[in-house]
Amino acid sequence: MAAVSGTEHRLCAIKAEEDVGALRRTVARMAATQDGLRPGTAELVATELGTNLVRHTGAGGHVLVRRSGDGIELISVDRGPGMPAGTLARVAETATAPVRGQGLKAGLNVVRRHAAEFDSYSTRRGTVVYARLGTPVPVDGLWRSAGVNVPYGGDGESGDAWAVVPDRRLSAVVVDGLGHGPAAAVAAHAAITVFERETVADPARFIQRAHEVMRATRGGVLGACLIDPERGELTFVAVGNITGRVLNGGRVVHLLDRPGTLGTHLPVPTTRPQQCPWGVGSTLILTSDGIRSGWNLDDYPGLLEHHPAVIAAVLHRDHGRPTDDATVLVVRDTRDAA
Repeated sequence: MAAVSGTEHRLCAIKAEEDVGALRRTVARMAATQDGLRPGTAELVATELGTNLVRHTGAGGHVLVRRSGDGIELISVDRGPGMPAGTLARVAETATAPVRGQGLKAGLNVVRRHAAEFDSYSTRRGTVVYARLGTPVPVDGLWRSAGVNVPYGGDGESGDAWAVVPDRRLSAVVVDGLGHGPAAAVAAHAAITVFERETVADPARFIQRAHEVMRATRGGVLGACLIDPERGELTFVAVGNITGRVLNGGRVVHLLDRPGTLGTHLPVPTTRPQQCPWGVGSTLILTSDGIRSGWNLDDYPGLLEHHPAVIAAVLHRDHGRPTDDATVLVVRDTRDAA
């Protein structure tokens, strides 16, 4: 199966009405190249999300935007005070009903009506609303994955990158080119290109291949894993500050990196594969060092039940470092989804 690679998001800050116009123009430029969108739809959804941030959050927030397949992905993010009780449930119940008024629920109904994928999560910490516009993404019944990749400064090329191959066995990688900006992006995408072209049957061997191709760049750090659901096992190898966790029910396994960088020295850095159990309903979360390591999903009741893009956006909102590129990749085993 073909690799799924995550392009960087553009972070559009929304503090005032004029920011909504800037968001709409940004989305219009992206939508002009996407075949899966009806004219004006992306701009309408962007306007509703941005307007809700201005009118209903007090301090505003931001919208993450990127091209996705033949459409566009938008993720609205704020820091509170959360939606009134029952609002999200009523949006789900009335998504096909006529839209009346200009309130929060009416705006979200417009977004839900036009989205191929929609999800939302709200607590007192804030709200995240996810909408993917375009052709619905095929669901293979085994894996669901998504990521958030935000460049330093919120715009331009990111030195981070991620990709997954969702086959019978799933392979995943997160790479962080040294520094940030175009040169870091070149390093990251050198490793992603190898990942996309070669089957990753051995993460340690892939680290060696990535080291070789990154020698023509400034280098970077990388974490790769292979999940074998039939054996019930995940294998993880990382060089540098790529870390993560495997969660299943109340159990959490921390995935640890080894010191070093790829592509900067002739010898391949020492690796030590880490293996842990993988069961039905497990979730993998990998992060670059643009995400602080102190997060705890116990602070987010019910979050793991939501779309991987929502999980990634929540963790980026609360634990992202504004001084670096930041990436969260989330992979879920959906065999228990009914």
